[in-house]
Amino acid sequence: MIKSIEEGRKEDGNRSIADKIKKRLHDLEKTVENNQGRWAWELLQNAKDSIADYPNRKIKVKIELDKSQVVFRHNGIHFTEKDIRGLINQISSKETEEGEETKRTGRFGTGFLTTHLLSKVITISGVVKTTDEQLYRFEFPLDREGGSTRELVPKIETAWEGFHKSATLLNNYNVDNYNTSFTYNLTTDKQHEIAKIGIEEFIKLIPYVLTFIQKIEKVEIINSVENQTTEFSIVGKKDENIFTIQKKSNGETSHIELLNFTNQKVTIAAEVEENPNGYIFKTHSDIPKLFCDFPLIGTENFHFPVVINSFFFNPQMERDGIWLKGNDDAEVLENQKLIEGALELYTDLIEKVSTEKFFNLFNISDSRLPNTNEKYFDESWYVENIQKSLRNCIFNSTIIEIEKDDVTRKAPKDVWFPARSYSNDVQESLWQYTYDLFPESVSKKDHIQEWVKIFWSEWQKLDYDGLAKDIEDLTSIEKLGESLDKDENDTFIWYNEVAKFILNKENNVILFENRAITPNKEGIFCVKSDLYIDKIKDNELVEVLQLLGENWNEILLNSKVSFGRYYPKEKKDIANEISSSLKNLSLNDENVIEAISRLSEWFESQNPKDSQELFGETYRKRAELFMNTIQDKESLYQVMRSNTDLSKLSAVAKALDENPDLMQNFNQAEQVSLLLEEYDVNSLDELKLVLENSSRDNYKPKLEITQEDLVSLGVTSMDELEEALKDKDLAALFSHTSKPNANMFLYAQSLITRSRKNIKKHLINHPEYDCTEVEELATTVLGGIKKNGVDVHIVIRPSDNGQVIVYYSSEKDTLDYANAELWIDNGKEPPKHLTLGHILKTTGINKIPV
Repeated sequence: MIKSIEEGRKEDGNRSIADKIKKRLHDLEKTVENNQGRWAWELLQNAKDSIADYPNRKIKVKIELDKSQVVFRHNGIHFTEKDIRGLINQISSKETEEGEETKRTGRFGTGFLTTHLLSKVITISGVVKTTDEQLYRFEFPLDREGGSTRELVPKIETAWEGFHKSATLLNNYNVDNYNTSFTYNLTTDKQHEIAKIGIEEFIKLIPYVLTFIQKIEKVEIINSVENQTTEFSIVGKKDENIFTIQKKSNGETSHIELLNFTNQKVTIAAEVEENPNGYIFKTHSDIPKLFCDFPLIGTENFHFPVVINSFFFNPQMERDGIWLKGNDDAEVLENQKLIEGALELYTDLIEKVSTEKFFNLFNISDSRLPNTNEKYFDESWYVENIQKSLRNCIFNSTIIEIEKDDVTRKAPKDVWFPARSYSNDVQESLWQYTYDLFPESVSKKDHIQEWVKIFWSEWQKLDYDGLAKDIEDLTSIEKLGESLDKDENDTFIWYNEVAKFILNKENNVILFENRAITPNKEGIFCVKSDLYIDKIKDNELVEVLQLLGENWNEILLNSKVSFGRYYPKEKKDIANEISSSLKNLSLNDENVIEAISRLSEWFESQNPKDSQELFGETYRKRAELFMNTIQDKESLYQVMRSNTDLSKLSAVAKALDENPDLMQNFNQAEQVSLLLEEYDVNSLDELKLVLENSSRDNYKPKLEITQEDLVSLGVTSMDELEEALKDKDLAALFSHTSKPNANMFLYAQSLITRSRKNIKKHLINHPEYDCTEVEELATTVLGGIKKNGVDVHIVIRPSDNGQVIVYYSSEKDTLDYANAELWIDNGKEPPKHLTLGHILKTTGINKIPV
């Protein structure tokens, strides 16, 4: 052997190794943010691989952190010669076994170099077994500092020298001791930060690893920096699918439970927490979704519903994902097959948890596309082979807890969720109002945001228009109240709140135009543009128009609606509509007759000027209109004499139409009665005798009563006329067969009303009179007036015909008071006080009985 050539070969080998190390460390420096916690997993992986060929062995691991260093220890099997070569020359012992089936995840290959992010100088201590079955203990530094190949080459030889120098034959070897350790010196803040991140990540994810790799018996983390000691160990299975991991933190024991489903090559898992009602799925949004026995950091957004683990995954170089693109690549096809296997396991898992006491299933229902580099991911394959089946399983499984107490779960296809585009406040309001209407159709309120984050287009969405449609479909306030189980008042409170919520978004005004969701006076939902705000404020007129065939309650806005702007309907509008309707209607219709009767009564209760302004010609012809409802005009006198209320005149008219003889019989009977009363006899025989004995020379024909007489008497109705004619002197002047018609009474009434109004106005403006508390004591008598501070009563009369007739006892009693006055008005001149002196002068009375 030529020594110089051999030394050259060795130098070339070391240069190649150094160059490989330099390039790898350079690449790691660029991705340090993504690999800060990876050092712990690489060391644990190597520890696990040490017992890969020993099926009955389990391993214990201890990580120690203080201010100056991190020490990773384990009690795995000794190193082999290949392991030592792999450590120093950076060749994976897995690579040296290429072509052979292995149970090792990796062994001191390029992945081990990531631990140098923690420290470029490592002290490695352990036991090596040589090919001649000898055991040696060793401890040497492995230094990877240096920015160039030239600097690294001699350090490789230095490592070999350190190993050989430290190797001592071992006679006593306890395989259960922590014989292997890796010590990393921490000298910079960055190194301390990487150590801290690695330990935090390790504590978070180790329960999954212990579930997947049950050959790891116990892991202990001693953090002297934070005075925290944490220990994890596997307890066993609680049932067929639930594994329990025990955690001790500074002596306090707790348990972490993971639900697992597995086949020969794939395991899926999700963390659960037991409570008195069953198990709650915990979130794993920050957990890597892919494990190759150990977490593939960077797959947190792979978005499969649960964590997938497979020893057989073919990970990428940085162990931050797997290859899923490349139809002809064997590793890709194997990875795809493993994901399909995970889908089958997930279907089994959902079948179990949807029928048993598991809750918060939104934490295992995320089916979004994985957020990963398209260079390594075939989206079309994933959609067709994974996502479609995944979503079909989720969409049709009873996984959603319902807010209503007596309903347990429903499938997403039967539940409604607020659209994702809305704010949280809007989403919660849409949920609340839908729950009020249909409590079995929405999830638990606390779960809204979780489901909204992960649903897809096929799910039923709650939005403003959908809420409006739900209300529209109920057709009325009454049915809305039945759905809400509220009375009318509370229903309107709810309705107004919802309407204001919808209108908070400006564009939603159109919903009230497109959908019938605004209630009219009858509570029926209408399109907003079909409704008017009620400025009429008179139900009597609305009812009159309804009798005439037009129901304005259908177009008037319900008074309990407290939002929006609407065109008004004024009293003039309904007056015009009533007047128009009266022009072409049949007076034989009962409803029309009742409408006219009630309108006449309405006229009597209103200010004439207002009625004139509103109804115009209809008001001026009111008497004719009313008279036309009674076919037997001659019978009006008898109707007026009766005590029939005006609102019942239509019924009287109907009775007369049905039996025309009724009024004739009534007339005859009344005429006889009047004769008996006039001659003060009790029977027809007595009347006959009186008539035979009476002297025809003394007979004076009696006068017919005119409308002027009614005005002079102050009479406005048949009842008042009958009362007046009880005065024998007055009765002697008029024929008992005299029958004033309705127009005559209306004429008298209008003049009396005018006089009362004019005299009141005159007195109000008169300096001697105080009319602050004026009141009508009778049709023609006013009280509550003071004259110069003294109470005074006023009797009023029209004087259009140049005379007044005082016959009412109330008028006579009033004028009997010392402070009483008689005032007259002819409608042309100012009202006058009719004094005693004026009466004596105009009547010629000289003698007054006292």
